[in-house]
Amino acid sequence: MKKLIFIMLVTIALGACSPLGTPNKEESQNSSKDSTNQVADKIDVVQLDKVQFIYNNKAYEAKYKLKCKTSAECSEGNDYFPLDKIKKEIKPKKIDANIGDQIEIRIPNTFPSPDQILYHQQQGATGIQETVDKNVIEVTGDKREEITYIVNFNWKSNDNDNTKNIYSVAYYFEVPNPT
Repeated sequence: MKKLIFIMLVTIALGACSPLGTPNKEESQNSSKDSTNQVADKIDVVQLDKVQFIYNNKAYEAKYKLKCKTSAECSEGNDYFPLDKIKKEIKPKKIDANIGDQIEIRIPNTFPSPDQILYHQQQGATGIQETVDKNVIEVTGDKREEITYIVNFNWKSNDNDNTKNIYSVAYYFEVPNPT
């Protein structure tokens, strides 16, 4: 009887560890795409690729990461991603701008206007956060030290006098050697 119970427990334990219950790589990618498409009721995901940074009349592709894809994710505060990990993942464009130069954010007319655009400037251990004014960012900071810019597009809802993010996208670019 003890052997039978032991065999049943081992069978149950092995069944729980079985790869049958784990999704394959393709299913996992489809699940990720489905999550991304949840943004589509507010933002056409194709439009996210059309945002550009303009410097000296040259357009740079805006690399982005969805910070939260649903209002539930935004309310849970799931918007922290280590910067070094993101930079490896999306490889932000490098813009050879200098201190005092301006970089324009070009948003397509078909893109729903964000309720808020903020940018975070990270240079070494120093970071500042500002509100974008007229879709222009002025390069500031120390000379000859790389600056990473994180431009956050936030869409908000007002529920019972409580404003909260319902979607959030972060765009990234770098100024590698400002003078």
